[in-house]
Amino acid sequence: MATGAIYEGAAGLRAYRKMSAETCVISVRDDPRSFHAQCRVYHLGSAVLADLRSTSMRYRRSARQVACGAYDHYQIVFNVSGWIHYRAGRRSVLVRPDDIIILDSARESDAEVRVPDRGSAHALTLFVARTALAPLRREADGGHFLLLRRGEALTRSTHVHLRRILQAIEAGSAAQAQAAAQSLITVLARSLGRRGHLPSAPRRATHRPLIDSLERLIERRLDSPALSLKLLCSHCGCSRATLYRLLGAEGGPIRYIRQRRMQRAFQELISGSVSPGRILGLALRHRFASEATFNRAFRRTFGLPPGEVRAIAMRSRSAVRVAGPPVVRAGGEAGRPIDWIRTLMPVSARKGPRSAAR
Repeated sequence: MATGAIYEGAAGLRAYRKMSAETCVISVRDDPRSFHAQCRVYHLGSAVLADLRSTSMRYRRSARQVACGAYDHYQIVFNVSGWIHYRAGRRSVLVRPDDIIILDSARESDAEVRVPDRGSAHALTLFVARTALAPLRREADGGHFLLLRRGEALTRSTHVHLRRILQAIEAGSAAQAQAAAQSLITVLARSLGRRGHLPSAPRRATHRPLIDSLERLIERRLDSPALSLKLLCSHCGCSRATLYRLLGAEGGPIRYIRQRRMQRAFQELISGSVSPGRILGLALRHRFASEATFNRAFRRTFGLPPGEVRAIAMRSRSAVRVAGPPVVRAGGEAGRPIDWIRTLMPVSARKGPRSAAR
């Protein structure tokens, strides 16, 4: 199954902004009359692949848009040409041609795409369910982003699987494209699960092992009453002042812990694991003093109260259950790719077969 569109000039930019408004805000530096974007999207069963070529633009995804979207997936971005300056939280990275970056859709983000001379930016993005990349989900920083540089063994292997997907699409074989997509996801998940493989987001190299160790400890003890500054200082054998310097990029240990608890609570809300009337239990489990305190902190972070985020996620899941798998409608209209992404789940988690036609 596939759908696509071409957006040209100022009118095209307005249409592209409207199409993307649910997930991000788009801006351009250049004259809107020179804007161009060509997007082709393929539903591959366990993944959705978007092929985008465009002029320079900037995508900003706010906390409110994260909450309203209630998506729970990762994006595997294959940068073909151009440069992407990606920011998430207090971290940023430059994604060069042939690099791969894995992004967490449940995060605020800011990505600026710049085109090369005499060309266009070109990226292919594979959207997959969060549970499909479970090893990445267990990472200490919660998966802000993971950068795989050109030339790394895993980068080369992942590109090989991407080429197989594209070859199957070109040949018109939906079954082969779906199998190739699932193979890419499986290989990537296994590689991410190998101890010591995952690179960290850019940090001062001399402190990286200690910072990684601290964040792993925080992640393991995130909901424990035993998690304290004293425990962290004892773990790394340092003073409080040093601890604050080590986690200074995250706003200090207290802010970092609070944000990680907030992010974990958000993911529970959109996953459907929090039933109505259980917001208090969620707040207490994540070490907030009361439901009111949790609600205020959550609204400051995401722009919506937790109950509304849970309701949005419930409506999205209900719509998917009622509509069933995406189908091509009369006249060739295949529905919105945004809705396709909401249907994603690993093949092993589905009940019964699911087919898709190119």
